[in-house]
Amino acid sequence: MKGRKTEDGGRSAARKWVTIRVADMEKARLMEQADIAGLSLSEYARRRFFGGTIAACTDVKTVGELRRIGGLLKHNFATLRQAKAPRGIMEKQEDALRKLVCLIQKIGMALDDRQKNQEPEN
Repeated sequence: MKGRKTEDGGRSAARKWVTIRVADMEKARLMEQADIAGLSLSEYARRRFFGGTIAACTDVKTVGELRRIGGLLKHNFATLRQAKAPRGIMEKQEDALRKLVCLIQKIGMALDDRQKNQEPEN
């Protein structure tokens, strides 16, 4: 049915156009910010205009990179053990790995909180 809003607010939902004029630099900046947030330009603008939550999808990429670094650190432990590295070096390595795990957990909790805040209430 044309013009009827769907329950999920999808493309067939009734929508109206709002046009704003911006400079090329401003549009590029908006597009970059929308890309960082993992949103379309329209969805990014709606959230900015109406106070929705915008979470950078770079957090997900950061967690992936931190996990990769953690894996490399774990492999380095074996090398240090084989080389019979002094206890002080091993302790520094263990401390770095603990800090890395803590950081991954903090980012993960922040992502969970943001996702919970973005879920629509029924």
